[in-house]
Amino acid sequence: MSAKCINKEKQGSCGLPGTEYCFSSPLGYINITACAAGLHSLQLDGSINDENFSPNERTEVQLLTDDLKTQSQVIKQCHKWLQTYFKNPKLLTKESRPDICCFKLANLGFLGQVWKTLADTVGPGEVITYGALAARINNPGAVRAVGSAMRKNQNGIIVPCHRVVRSNGMGLYHRGSRQKIKLWLLKHEGHSHSGERSPNQLGPRHQ
Repeated sequence: MSAKCINKEKQGSCGLPGTEYCFSSPLGYINITACAAGLHSLQLDGSINDENFSPNERTEVQLLTDDLKTQSQVIKQCHKWLQTYFKNPKLLTKESRPDICCFKLANLGFLGQVWKTLADTVGPGEVITYGALAARINNPGAVRAVGSAMRKNQNGIIVPCHRVVRSNGMGLYHRGSRQKIKLWLLKHEGHSHSGERSPNQLGPRHQ
């Protein structure tokens, strides 16, 4: 099957046009849109869902659409970050996170604040509830808005919305179409969650 990029976003929050790229990964194709300043979006190919999800841990992370040697620093960073993530997520502390354009805005706004807090404070193998994430941005009443921010997240895995769960269970991932992927990601990161948990099982730091 040939590589395909289906992400149609061309312009990011930085106002600059983005170029589309496609990487291979153990999960399937990862489509990226980026400019020289940073990532606009990073998403699993839209055709991947629970019905056809067939991970292959032997698949290497490779840029399929261009020669990596000629690409911007952002794309090279992204390649290295993804390689490390799929090899051993615990080693990400030694890798620089690829720049994300919306994080550079002078006024992050609510969505940017939620995404950046999640990316900055919830590491591999950890989970956090929607309520706890709302509390971390000093807006404890914004639980539903945090859920909406997760649905609008354009930079999956790097902004780890798969680590956000309900207080009484896993919650929906991509409106429930990618639950197997969410569980795979958490297991890959070393989280012991293998099914539904009660709030007490999540631990006090995640409530």
